[in-house]
Amino acid sequence: MIVFIRMPNVTDSGRPVAARFFEGDLQQLRCFYYAATFHSFTRAAEQLATGQPSVSNHIKLLERLVGATLFRRHRRGATLTEEGAVLFELVAPLVEGIDRLAEELNERARAVAGQEVRLAAGQELLLHLVAPVLHAYRRAQPDLRLVVYSRVREEVFQMVASGDVDFGIAARAGLSPGLEFEEVLADELVLIAPRRHELVAQETVPLADIARYPLLMPDRASSTRQVIERAFGERGLEAQVTMELERWHVIKEFVALDQGIAIVPHFSVLGDRRRLAIRPLRDRLPPLPYGIIRRTGSHLTAPARALIEALRTQAGRSDSFSPAERTHEANR
Repeated sequence: MIVFIRMPNVTDSGRPVAARFFEGDLQQLRCFYYAATFHSFTRAAEQLATGQPSVSNHIKLLERLVGATLFRRHRRGATLTEEGAVLFELVAPLVEGIDRLAEELNERARAVAGQEVRLAAGQELLLHLVAPVLHAYRRAQPDLRLVVYSRVREEVFQMVASGDVDFGIAARAGLSPGLEFEEVLADELVLIAPRRHELVAQETVPLADIARYPLLMPDRASSTRQVIERAFGERGLEAQVTMELERWHVIKEFVALDQGIAIVPHFSVLGDRRRLAIRPLRDRLPPLPYGIIRRTGSHLTAPARALIEALRTQAGRSDSFSPAERTHEANR
């Protein structure tokens, strides 16, 4: 049995009694929590905007107070001892609750008022997934104020983590610690090409054929690009990347101008069938999961939950390249 009491209190009769209060301070617990979370005193110091020696001193004081060694210190960081793991289970909900007290208060206040929902997502997700939902949603909630931010994935994660938005919408790739992901759309990747391109005559297009032509790609940080390059590499292929473009709508415009072909998420081309040839690649590339990004343990207002449910419904209408669409494209 592990006892985290340095010395028992003593009554007038000399009999020990259990301590009623923790004798340390909150900063000791915060230093311990973040050092355990990041397995590093240095990372904990960065999170707390203080110096590494300060974190180390606070943890030493805490170890002295509880009468146990809490970390195994080594060159690459620090790991919890058995005693440290037990203390972490007790401390985690306390520190997490205190450290997000201000955000929680704001979230609860908005829940009472019920008049604002804030969200962040990439531009293409906003245009093709979120925008169709908002018109009907605002008709049902005429007094609701929506604050919508167009941001790249990393910025979406940061805004959710800092409490600047109620939730984000993004791909799962690169999810930060302290955030949780709930999939709402598993979107397949499709090939887009000019309507007179040679590949359009093929009902199915192998990746080996795609590798023969100039390919327009998103930047290297894109989760879509990482999936494409991994699939090419597994087959011993190398894509002929002729141009890097930041946004899906820019890539589509350049494909329409016959500057190359591209592989893009299906949701991004739902309105482009008249000017672009679209071919499914479901059997050659894995689907991309998109979903709701929330801070772990965060409280959502009723309007925010209703909007998320509407997004799930919308995603269910557009999450596949149906057989009818395949036949339609093949016969055009």
